[in-house]
Amino acid sequence: MFARSIVLSCVVVTACADASDGPDASPLADAAVDAAVDAGGADAAGGPCPLVVNEVAPAGAPADWFELVNVGTGPVDLAGYGFIDEADDPAAIFVLPPTVLAPGGRHVQEVTDAANGFQLGSGDALWLYPVGSTTKCDGVDWNAGDAPAGSSWARVPDATGPFMTTTPDTRGVPNR
Repeated sequence: MFARSIVLSCVVVTACADASDGPDASPLADAAVDAAVDAGGADAAGGPCPLVVNEVAPAGAPADWFELVNVGTGPVDLAGYGFIDEADDPAAIFVLPPTVLAPGGRHVQEVTDAANGFQLGSGDALWLYPVGSTTKCDGVDWNAGDAPAGSSWARVPDATGPFMTTTPDTRGVPNR
């Protein structure tokens, strides 16, 4: 019954996305999947990573946060992935909450010292790993000044492009 709920949920989300973009539109361009493959990221089964880090706000208010986008063709359970700010330390990841993300779906994750033991710094990095894997799925690093308060470090165009400063941030909506 749970699997049936997931499928129905995905159909509704996809149908809504398609309705606003036209009958033949895809939630994300094929370029997003190509970018994830080109980045060398992998999912737990060794296939191309269906998730990209789309935006980070290391000076976010009230907390630092980052946004993930499902660039794959099927639903993804975020509980199969975790994040950390230290590259090549997948044993220390913080597992994402059990949330099923439909293709094209977004998830915003807050990062606080109290909950995660670290915050995102003004010049830092964020890495995404499949749980139990030593292969990075995706990630990004940034320099001090790239994402000051009220801004973010985001992919433009949304989910596919290089990172740049966006002001104001675009938390939970497509980057522009």
